[in-house]
Amino acid sequence: MKEKNVHYYPGHMRKAESQLSSYVKLVDLIVEVVDARAPMASQNPTLSSLFSGKKRILLLSKSDWADPEVTKKWLEHFQKEGTAAAAGNLKEGKIVNLLKQCSAPLIAEKRAKEQKLGMKSQPLRLMVVGVPNVGKSTFINAFKGKGKAKVGNIAGYTRSEQWIRVSPEFLLLDTPGILPMNYADGRKAVILALLGTMRENVLPTEDLADALYGYLKERYPDALQKRFGIAGIRETPFDEALSFIANKRGLLEGGVPSPSRAAYLLLKEFKDGLLGPYSLEEPNA
Repeated sequence: MKEKNVHYYPGHMRKAESQLSSYVKLVDLIVEVVDARAPMASQNPTLSSLFSGKKRILLLSKSDWADPEVTKKWLEHFQKEGTAAAAGNLKEGKIVNLLKQCSAPLIAEKRAKEQKLGMKSQPLRLMVVGVPNVGKSTFINAFKGKGKAKVGNIAGYTRSEQWIRVSPEFLLLDTPGILPMNYADGRKAVILALLGTMRENVLPTEDLADALYGYLKERYPDALQKRFGIAGIRETPFDEALSFIANKRGLLEGGVPSPSRAAYLLLKEFKDGLLGPYSLEEPNA
């Protein structure tokens, strides 16, 4: 993928990051939601120091949009490094059940301490974190069930912290999506843009589409055949592919095929999981 140097750090992210340190000491468990298509790039390494000493569970969201074999490798990778991780579609109950199972020992430990101190039972306090648009609010909705939190498919939709009582056993702290201030690795910035964690005007649309096309050409050469009828993209230049997509979908400007509209469509259909189950990074790659 082509690399782009990017500085993208809206003011509300700066404020939220400064507040997280005060919230960390109030919670029992960090639940970090990442995109299964790029589980490392969609983590925020600048927050790691804040979570030191806290138990953490990594949830790989949108796994139905990722390559299942690659997701399996990621779960094995995290298991080897000692990080609890689960993957699934956050709209389904399975991943919520997995989280409840992972939390059971913590709840038992908490109840034992409360009983020893003669305290009334308190809910397990979870902090839900993640970069924008990875599915945090979707997970919270699935976990809570009723009185759902706001959900938006726009980067940066959640702007302030929200405590949400799920049940007598769980209290969730939702936080705004926070991205790193700078990207020493420009490749990660491109991946985040492809996943939709940045607003669409941060990087040029056609450059992003070119980066995605190059990756699909290398890893998934049949990726565009079913969706657009383009066979053998390894032999098809990027500009020809855009013209083909524009003609196929009737994306015209002034009566002629529009490469910019075709590039936007290609990005949107990947971001929304419509192209197919494709991953953007693998462990130790």
